[in-house]
Amino acid sequence: MPNLIADKLELDGLLDRPALQRQMESAANAARAAGTPLAALTFDLDHFKSYLDDQGADKAKAVLLRVAKLLTERLPAGASLAHLGGDEFVMLLPGADLQAAVDKAEALRGEVASEFASLEGPSPITVTLGAAASPPGSDWSATSLLSLADARMTFGKKRLQPHHNRVWAGSLPSDWYPRFDVQPGVWPSQD
Repeated sequence: MPNLIADKLELDGLLDRPALQRQMESAANAARAAGTPLAALTFDLDHFKSYLDDQGADKAKAVLLRVAKLLTERLPAGASLAHLGGDEFVMLLPGADLQAAVDKAEALRGEVASEFASLEGPSPITVTLGAAASPPGSDWSATSLLSLADARMTFGKKRLQPHHNRVWAGSLPSDWYPRFDVQPGVWPSQD
């Protein structure tokens, strides 16, 4: 039986991790050259492991395919979507500032919750998202952008109440920033 938490499903049209890295570097270079923002959203499905354990791999795979389809259908023009494995997705939003990224994340959060509201299982399938957007200027990296979005998602999911079905684009504890080479006062945040 496949380990859906660790394994990467082949999802047509979605970038994998290496392709995401290349796309991020290209998008970051283009954004810095044009002086436009670049945003990243990181997604983690809530209660997916419980659903997998309760309902089995076939039903869990069907959930991942439905999520991928929903996200692909709502992908803005010029944006990219990656499936990193398990229940983790990343969306790159060229030209989006932090407010636009948060607005998109909130819309997607609501749509995922609606899509799976009647799904049979131990807990509802929802999504927690982290949002980050490039700071003004050219002194930032694609890696830092993605790391900050991922750290915000993790912080929102593990440290804030409720621990699921949320978007976080706010500040992090000061000891989190050195982990991914981000200066907190430089990067936009919503608090």
